[in-house]
Parts: sequence; C-alpha cells; structure tokens
Amino acid sequence: MRLFYCLELPDAVRNDLARLSREFQVRVRGGTWVAPENLHVTLRFLGEVGEDLLPSLEGLGQNAALRVEPFELFLDRFGAFPHPGRARVLWVGPIRDSAPFAILAQQVEEGVQALGFPPERRLAHPHVTLARLRIPQDLTSVIGGAAPPVLQARVGALTLMQSDLRPKGPLYRPVARWALGGGDRGV
Repeated sequence: MRLFYCLELPDAVRNDLARLSREFQVRVRGGTWVAPENLHVTLRFLGEVGEDLLPSLEGLGQNAALRVEPFELFLDRFGAFPHPGRARVLWVGPIRDSAPFAILAQQVEEGVQALGFPPERRLAHPHVTLARLRIPQDLTSVIGGAAPPVLQARVGALTLMQSDLRPKGPLYRPVARWALGGGDRGV
C-alpha cells in the first residue's frame, strides 16, 4: 500500500483552491493539476508500506492526534519548490509558521522513524500542492505579485491516506482518521 499522513481540507476551502488553480492554468502550461478532491496538506509521505505495519501506523496516528488540539491553518501565499525561478511544484500555504502543525509533524516524524522509516530530509512546511510541472519553469512573475484570498482551514483531524496511482491521476482513500485532541476515531 502506498501511504501518507495528511490533513484533509474542508470542502469550501478545496472549492476555493480549485477556482484558484483554474485561474493559474491559463498562465502556467505543462503542469499536472491536482484534482479538487485530492487537495490536502501532507504531513509525511511514507511510500510503499506492507500491510503488517498498518496497526503500528494507526497507533502512531492516534497518539500523534492526541497531542494537538484542533487549529486554524491560513493559506495566504503562493510559492514554488524548489524555488520560483525554477519551479517544479506550485503551492499555496501560510505566510506564518503554524506551531500546532509543527508539533503534529514532529510527532509523526518521530513515530515513523521509530518504526524504521528513514528520516525526512526536509522540515515539514504546511502547503497544498496545486500543480506539478513536467519541465521546471520560472514562475517568479506569475506568483510574485499574486496573493490568494486568505483561506482559513479548520484542521480537526489527522488522516492516514492510501494513494492508488492510476493513469488519470491518483485515487486517495482514507485508511484511518483521528480527531485532534482525542476526539473519536473514524473513517
């Protein structure tokens, strides 16, 4: 199974992000645009994982979710990885760091390392990928003066998501979901 931990977004925020993506598609060519139903904030990508690890990953998710109360995540700037001058990924995320996000990401990272996963090379920064570009592009002028309307996403759960790769794009399916702050588990 191909798995990752993520924060799902409310429908209204995903709809607003889909509208912003459509506006960018006119100016940015050669990209693969994320389907609205797949827009999310990744905490930690795990890759291919054997089903034998699933109980441990579920326990990890439950414990991590207990340590953070629900919080607001503001999506108020555009960015690009690795940088706007040679972009491979177009994203939207917060201007200011989110302490609850950082705590949750650290809990997940420590847990997956304890299970034998290699350490993540980069610190987790909250962002929503809008597009992946096949050929690096200079997006400096496209995102330099652009600012999204401030989108406020209420984060209330941590999700362990399965990703099935298909020719028309990935299909995401929640494997487990835990309410932040210790609420009921559900999927």
